[in-house]
Amino acid sequence: MPSYNLFLYNQYSRVRYPETLDLPDVDAARDVAQKVAKVFMEVVPYWRDLSPDHQNDFVVEIVDEAGGLLLTVPFSEANSKPSEEAVD
Repeated sequence: MPSYNLFLYNQYSRVRYPETLDLPDVDAARDVAQKVAKVFMEVVPYWRDLSPDHQNDFVVEIVDEAGGLLLTVPFSEANSKPSEEAVD
């Protein structure tokens, strides 16, 4: 199973998610990246105080084992995805 690393990124900082993830494919990694972004937006107290332009600067980068960038997932994708609670 492939391993992926996630990085939270904006124009000022790049922070690695603390765990390497063993997932079946990049689509599964995208799902996890969207969940990470959603949680970040929920727990960061000043998130709603940021302008929409600043919020759009935040992305989750999905990187493979060799360090190659596979996909960039904007936080806005996590906002547009229905929450799991709403689906149940």
